[in-house]
Amino acid sequence: MAHRKLFSTWAFLCLLLLVNSCIWFKARQTPEIYYTTPPVTYLRELPDYASLIVATLYHGEQVSMVSSQEDDWCQVKVRHSQQVGWLPRPLLSEEPIHLKTYYVQANEVPLRDAPQEEVSSRYLLHRGDKVSKLIENQQDWWRVLVERDKRLGWVPAAVVSLNPMEKANPEKGITAPAKAIFQPAPPNSYYVATTSLKLHLLPLASSQVVKVLQFNDAVEKVSQSGPTWLKVRYPETGAQGEASQQIGICRPHQIIQLAFIHPETKGDLAR
Repeated sequence: MAHRKLFSTWAFLCLLLLVNSCIWFKARQTPEIYYTTPPVTYLRELPDYASLIVATLYHGEQVSMVSSQEDDWCQVKVRHSQQVGWLPRPLLSEEPIHLKTYYVQANEVPLRDAPQEEVSSRYLLHRGDKVSKLIENQQDWWRVLVERDKRLGWVPAAVVSLNPMEKANPEKGITAPAKAIFQPAPPNSYYVATTSLKLHLLPLASSQVVKVLQFNDAVEKVSQSGPTWLKVRYPETGAQGEASQQIGICRPHQIIQLAFIHPETKGDLAR
């Protein structure tokens, strides 16, 4: 009887040790740092796509895990700003993402909304500007993140280089700057003219929010929903919703008028 009791105690201790070892090993396996994978994503106040946006994060941003939920949302802390919020777990990578810095080689390069020369540009890059490559297509266009102000756009791969001192070379395709960058935009193009803009399921301010857009995001008009509402499509994700023209959506020429004014006056358009 004593031997059986001693064996039971020994077996219990072994089992407890095994469980503790598994917990310790799992904790050791959990990475301290995760990296955001999309070109741009949003840190939210709550684990919900309709929740308030806390911060905008870009490809390769480092975050640490605070907590997680079974529905694939996790609470994280941004390493460089210490901001805390929620992200969908599939948008995080355990593998380090190291972004290379490239330098603009031409005197002036239009940052375009799509990888085509015919597409209008609302912003100019200058020689020496730093950008990070996010993705590329088969036509040798790169989608880049501008280091200075976190703008996103497309440029030809030939106009950037890892070498900040490289001279412009026409044989590589680095050509003279465009004479005019503000080409006519398609008639169905609109841009967000306020800090953030909610797309609603119905043309009502109380309707469900399906997407939150940021300042200068480009959208396409699908249809007119009454005198003050537009049904629009966000080309980057295909999301559609109703946007109020009274709150913060405008035609491209209104954005162009603001292209060269002092940054402190940019908010005037949203008023």
